[in-house]
Amino acid sequence: MRRGPVPAVDDPRVGLLLALADDELILGHRLSEWTGWVPYIEEDLAMSSIAQDEMAHARVLFGIVSSIDRRDEDRLALGRAPEEYRNALLCERPNGDFAFTLARHWLYDTADAVRLESLASSTFAELRDAVAVFRLEERYHLEHARAWFERLAGGPVEARHRFAAALSAALPDAISVFEPLPEEQALLSDGTLPEPSETLLGRWLGEAGQALDEAGLDYVLSGGAAEPGEMIPTSAGEIAGEERSVLRVPGVERRDGRWMHAGSFAGAGGRHGRHSEDFAALWGEMTGLYREHPGARW
Repeated sequence: MRRGPVPAVDDPRVGLLLALADDELILGHRLSEWTGWVPYIEEDLAMSSIAQDEMAHARVLFGIVSSIDRRDEDRLALGRAPEEYRNALLCERPNGDFAFTLARHWLYDTADAVRLESLASSTFAELRDAVAVFRLEERYHLEHARAWFERLAGGPVEARHRFAAALSAALPDAISVFEPLPEEQALLSDGTLPEPSETLLGRWLGEAGQALDEAGLDYVLSGGAAEPGEMIPTSAGEIAGEERSVLRVPGVERRDGRWMHAGSFAGAGGRHGRHSEDFAALWGEMTGLYREHPGARW
């Protein structure tokens, strides 16, 4: 079964806002799935709090979109077809065990910190103001992720090995957080996006690579990046094949003592509305109430 093209947006800023909002919304939904299941009650509270923050950030961003194109915030969050979501593949992956969740947490929040730092100088005033608030809250998410990174990287052998394996498994999808947006050139031309996505990728790899080096986990990066799956969800939440080439993320290599990306993105992934096989069930669960009860409020 073939899918039509991803719906275009008239204002390039909407594409950027949706990518940012969908990352936060989808990751927040995934983290909320841990409620009542986290191994420690303190972490149950922490994960729930982080999930709430992410969803609150998504709502702010959907509000900015609504001010541009007048679409209802609830419709933006829950009323779009799967191919209209712009989230990175990392955010939609199932939680797995707690080691994978913590690996994703560290990878995403270190990447998000790089992204938000850059967006703080955007010429888009509404986004810039929102980012200033987000960074105050995201600082605590990053501190939490770093604390767990240090705890597991310096912990017992089994914990360290499980964490390293989870980091290796999540790395390709973490790289695709920086998949260039379809509207990237227009966003760069007016300063809405201060820097290209691949520039941010290089910066993040340098910082993350240094942390992994210092922890003796540099071998996590030395394996390079694998490619995500080759399936996408249709608007009915089913899985269908896709003729366009699968998203391929850049490899990772060490140059002059620093980790950098080799090559560039090819194909299309989450930023273009193409998702992994994991997205269909998540989308169905997340939007089910809204679809069954038109007019329901988020």
